[in-house]
Amino acid sequence: MQNMALVAAGVIFSLVAISHFIRALYAVEVLMVGKIVPIVVSPFLCIFAVLMATWMFIAAKQLH
Repeated sequence: MQNMALVAAGVIFSLVAISHFIRALYAVEVLMVGKIVPIVVSPFLCIFAVLMATWMFIAAKQLH
């Protein structure tokens, strides 16, 4: 059961990484609480999400 949760978290982090990559690539504006989030934030968040997804998949593999 824990293995499935780690894989699910890895998939979610992967989707977040893809969305940040697309946002950085196409310069899509995002509003949060009425303010525009700078696009320069997306590459850093993409890298963070990729690292988190990788960590989740590695942890799931080690449990198996």
